[in-house]
Amino acid sequence: MSPVNFNSYGIEKSAFLIVDDFGDMRSMLRGMLNSFGVKDIDSAATGKDAIDAIEEKRYDIILCDYNLGPGKDGQQILEEARHRELIGLGSVFVMITAENTWDMVMGAVEYEPDSYLTKPFTKDLLKSRLEKLVARKKNLKDVEEAVQRKEYEKAVKLLDLKISKRPKNLGELTKLKAELCYRAADYKQAAGIYERVLAAREMPWAKLGLGKAMFSSGRLDEAKRLFEEILEDNERLTAAHDWLARIHQAQDRPIDAQQVLQKAVLLSPKAILRQKNLGELALKNEDNQTAERALLQAVALGRHSVYKAPVIYANLAKAKSRTGSGEEGLKVLKNMEREFQGDQESAFYSAMVEGGIQSDMGNTEEADACLGRAAALHEQLGINAGPELTLELARTCSQLGNEEQAKELLHQVVRNNHAEEAFLKEVGQVYEELGTDDDSASFIAGIKQEIVRTNNRGVEMAKAGQLEEAVELFREAVDGMPGNKVVNLNAARVLVMYMQQHGADDEQLGRVRSYLDRVRCQDPENQALRRVLVMYRELAG
Repeated sequence: MSPVNFNSYGIEKSAFLIVDDFGDMRSMLRGMLNSFGVKDIDSAATGKDAIDAIEEKRYDIILCDYNLGPGKDGQQILEEARHRELIGLGSVFVMITAENTWDMVMGAVEYEPDSYLTKPFTKDLLKSRLEKLVARKKNLKDVEEAVQRKEYEKAVKLLDLKISKRPKNLGELTKLKAELCYRAADYKQAAGIYERVLAAREMPWAKLGLGKAMFSSGRLDEAKRLFEEILEDNERLTAAHDWLARIHQAQDRPIDAQQVLQKAVLLSPKAILRQKNLGELALKNEDNQTAERALLQAVALGRHSVYKAPVIYANLAKAKSRTGSGEEGLKVLKNMEREFQGDQESAFYSAMVEGGIQSDMGNTEEADACLGRAAALHEQLGINAGPELTLELARTCSQLGNEEQAKELLHQVVRNNHAEEAFLKEVGQVYEELGTDDDSASFIAGIKQEIVRTNNRGVEMAKAGQLEEAVELFREAVDGMPGNKVVNLNAARVLVMYMQQHGADDEQLGRVRSYLDRVRCQDPENQALRRVLVMYRELAG
């Protein structure tokens, strides 16, 4: 058999990371790679060591065993590396395993490694697989750098240039271009790419991408039909279940959404975020037993996962208290406090959920004390208290009969999220539970009108050249609505425009950074954020 020419794909010069808990396997893989001419090879024996290595160095190719003993497994390494953007578009991640159980295979496939190798395998098979993978991902460094800077439009132009040369990895580049158009919120262009691919050949990834583009551009009925069609052809494509569930939720069919997610977790029980979503949805649907099962799974899966979060424990405590006893729920909260010791968000959830449990158990004084503790922690969190936390506190206040405090929190959360229609539906549901004289639609509409008037006035000032007045108006608006993405972006934009005319200084640049960081924390893929970032970078050099 003729040797594979890796030089054309840069294999010899690639940086490799081998992750395996058995020293003999690490040595065997190192020997195989050495025979290919590879010299830059690092290794790790545990999931933690692997993440530490990936943080320190950019690897071109990662060969990772699935089962690594105690701690993170291969799936959790991949999910964390992707979530934290520790590996780039040009990196290759190969999952290796001796196991072939259904749960493990589906779990590994969920996070889409670039390839999957079952032990034992030959040197020739590894050669062949690496050649194909690297050929698919070659010459993506410049695109990767643009994506890291969130400059998706530039990344798409770079891909267009590569695609025009009709390279061998044309399919990979086309798929990547569609994904980047979607991330840039250019849903029309993304849909067009997927439609052209499907016109030539039936490709599941293109169908899934087209459904996502339809959903995100508001074509819910078309997206629903497409996802149902995908699942008729292949019910194992679990991502289609997730998107179909999102459509059901957007169309106010929470029971249907729950049923879809239940099918998906039967097919692939190791997906922590799906178990979390199912648990939350079942809680809202008052299917407490399903909620408890799903959230128990999410807690177990989250033990070594980057997606481990206090909210999962808090919801499990609620489900436990509803299905068994308050004491069981309180035990979960104690466990949460140990797992997230010193974490303010965890302490907040603990106080808030305990307040509800104590109230259900008839312990009024303890419930009031918990609510006071939760309110104080919410104030300490300030802008770091996301809208979901504030809404949960409002719901708890309502449950414990503190209607004025609940209404004040709802007013605050609408002011900070006036453009988030899906979230405002949830706010409206909590407001209706208060039983006030005015309806939720009027309550929300009144606040939105006030904010829209302020925004419009500031924009008109800026257009009329009254930049100093616009800067001051938006500064005051941000002080009153520090979590409002639209207001922060407008405040940043007019301050940049002011500095373009009058010169930049460190204090004002710092204010712009603060406004943009607030938006980035909430919505890093925000299209308007990227446009203002370009203005800011040009100004700041």
